[in-house]
Amino acid sequence: MKKFFIAALVALTAITANSQSWIGGSLGIDITSAEGKDAVTTITISPEYGYTINDKLDICVALEEEVSFVGDYDVNVISLEPYARYTFAKTGIASFFIDGGIGFGCEYTKYKGRDLDNTAWGFSIGFKPGVKFSITDDFSLVAKLGFLGYKRYEATDNNNAGTYDSFGFKVDGDALSFGAYWSF
Repeated sequence: MKKFFIAALVALTAITANSQSWIGGSLGIDITSAEGKDAVTTITISPEYGYTINDKLDICVALEEEVSFVGDYDVNVISLEPYARYTFAKTGIASFFIDGGIGFGCEYTKYKGRDLDNTAWGFSIGFKPGVKFSITDDFSLVAKLGFLGYKRYEATDNNNAGTYDSFGFKVDGDALSFGAYWSF
């Protein structure tokens, strides 16, 4: 047992000797309007914590909150998204990566002036490609574009009750995020 403990300690020391933690995330705002419809303002904040195992692999977790203000109701979505990041190419200060992960979330809709609130649950599994620009050894800018994967959404309200499934690749302004990381 003593030999096992010492071997585990040596292995853990070897792994953490070349590793580095980082914190960061993204912040976004989106305003959508269409003629004859209520404007939708969405604010997203997504803090992240990551741990660099080696120059190719990071393990991370993000906690995302998205709040949308639409006419006579507000929608609040909170999700927890653990993922692994694989860096497949580097050139200069740019590193190209794929994030693969699972997301779990809850959506809560509050109607103004009415006693009608709705809750929905969902999960996703998929991949997000991105690029990281290492400005200094401790500071990086990150951009992610798109989502390839599966999403399941279960609504419980009277108007939209049911289960909704989607699978595919999404690339548009809603699937674009920018962020910054500080390594320590």
